[in-house]
Amino acid sequence: MPIWNEFVETLHAFGAKAFGQIAPGASGRQNLPGSKAKGVSPVPVEKIDPENIPKGEKDFEARKGLSCLWDLYKGAPTPEEMTIEEIQWNENSYVVVARLMRECGFDGAELHFAHGYLGDNFISPRTNFRTDEYGGSFENRTRFFRNAVINTRTQVGSDFVLGARLTGEEHMPGGLTIEESSQVAKMGEELGLDYIHLSAGCWEAAKWYVPDEDGTMLPQAEVMKRILKIPVITPAIHRPAAVEEAIREGKTDLVSLCRPLIADPEWVNKVAQGEENRVRRCIRCLACLRRTRHGLGMRCEVNREVGQEQYMPEYYRNAAPLRKEYFLPK
Repeated sequence: MPIWNEFVETLHAFGAKAFGQIAPGASGRQNLPGSKAKGVSPVPVEKIDPENIPKGEKDFEARKGLSCLWDLYKGAPTPEEMTIEEIQWNENSYVVVARLMRECGFDGAELHFAHGYLGDNFISPRTNFRTDEYGGSFENRTRFFRNAVINTRTQVGSDFVLGARLTGEEHMPGGLTIEESSQVAKMGEELGLDYIHLSAGCWEAAKWYVPDEDGTMLPQAEVMKRILKIPVITPAIHRPAAVEEAIREGKTDLVSLCRPLIADPEWVNKVAQGEENRVRRCIRCLACLRRTRHGLGMRCEVNREVGQEQYMPEYYRNAAPLRKEYFLPK
C-alpha cells in the first residue's frame, strides 16, 4: 500500500486521476507450460493459429530473428477446475483489492473480465462447461460477474468510480458474441457500473485485442452504445484524427490509449496543442508485450526512455505543478 499510495499521489500532483485494474486469478487457463493452472473448466489453450497473430508482431520477429511470442504457450497445461470455495475467494478478491485501492487514494477501479482471462472465462460459453450454479445458462455464467460488481460497489460506495473491462466479440468458434456481451454490459450498468471498457479476442485470437489497424472494435462499441446509458470506452485507435472522428460520429464515448502512450507519453499534450505531426507513432510490433511476457521490464522500439522515467528530472515530484498542494506544508 505505501508503494501504491506514493504512485497515486505522484499522479495527482501532476494533475491526473488514478485508476487501477483488478484481475483476480490472473491468466486462468492461459498459462505457461510447466505451470499449474486453475480455471473455470478444464479447457486448455491448444492452438494459436498463425492467422490470429498480429501482423506487426510477425514482421518485427522476422526482422529481429526472434521466435513467435505465442510459441511460449505451446503445450499449455489443462487447468484444474476451480472449486466453489476458490471461486468465491476470487469474487471477494475484487472487493478486497478495490477497498485497498480506495484507501491508497485511487479515484476508481476497473474490474477485469476480458482477454480470455479468468473473469472472461466464466462468461464465455467456449470456456465455461460447469454444471453447477456458475455454469450452463447465461444467468449462471454471469454469476461471478454479478457477485463481483455487487459486492465491490457495496464496499467502495457510490462516490468511487467503478468500471469493467469486457470482451465484446471473442472471435473464436463458440465464443462470446457482441449480442451476449452487450447483455452483460447492461447488467453491469444496472448493478452500479460507471462505464464499460471494451476489448476483443483472447490469446487464441490475439490480433483482435492487440490489432494492427485502427477502429477494429468500433462496430462492437456501437452495438453496446445502443443499449447503455453509461459511457463506452474503446481502445486500439492510434491516429488522433481517427479518435476524433469516432467520438464525433457517436461510435464511442471515449478512446483509451495504451501502446500509443508507451511510444509517446506526450501524445495527448501534442494533439491538444495542434502538434499531431510531432507524435511519435507506435509501430504495433508488440516488443512491449514480449518483454512483459518474459517477466522483464517494459521497453519500446521507438521510445528508449520507457522504463527509465525514475531517472528523468521532469518526472520528479519537485517538477509537479501541484506539488505544494500534495507534498509541502501550507
